[in-house]
Amino acid sequence: NMKEKILKNRNLIDVFVIIIVALLIGIPLLSSKIDIYMDDGIQHIARAYGTAESFRENWLFPNIISDFTNEYGYSWNLFYGPLTTYSIIIIRLIVGNYIVAYKIFTVIAMFLSGFFMYQFLKNFTRNNEVAVLGSILYMTFPYHLTDLYTRNAIGEYTSFIFIPLVFLGLYNLFNTSDKNYYLSIGAIGLILTHNLSTVIVAIFSFIYLLVNIDRLKD
Repeated sequence: NMKEKILKNRNLIDVFVIIIVALLIGIPLLSSKIDIYMDDGIQHIARAYGTAESFRENWLFPNIISDFTNEYGYSWNLFYGPLTTYSIIIIRLIVGNYIVAYKIFTVIAMFLSGFFMYQFLKNFTRNNEVAVLGSILYMTFPYHLTDLYTRNAIGEYTSFIFIPLVFLGLYNLFNTSDKNYYLSIGAIGLILTHNLSTVIVAIFSFIYLLVNIDRLKD
């Protein structure tokens, strides 16, 4: 019907706005003056390269980067989430360059963080305007941009993709009994991305559960 068509078009417009904002945030990445090696950046580029080389040498044990530490090997991937590394490697297979792959992944992560925050807020508030505004604020929050352009904390800003999914899953669990799998997807994403963010979100999720346990749907 007409109402569904209008709502569908409105949702597409909202997503387009989020895409534009993500691209605008990523514009500085086009400059060669942006130092993506500073702070944590050099580690993530090196880890992606080393992991890809380890796959070639020994695909059964890619968690040990064999070429590092004077070829004694370094178990970097045993204690750091693999999602960001493998994502960069996959994109690099397409574009042929680790630096370009890192930058493309950054923009994708920024968009997905805004998109999933939009989905959470749209379900929580039932208001598209609030959802779009909230997603934009989430993407442009100073700490988010600091992670992106100062600290190069790829694990941390990638975890921003999954935080809204966790709370969307929790909201559905207590209010709709529908699409509770968002909670599982968000939790798995956090575990594979950033350990500290996982712990922090787990604490707040537990508090949310305690406050709302009486409203749990059958």
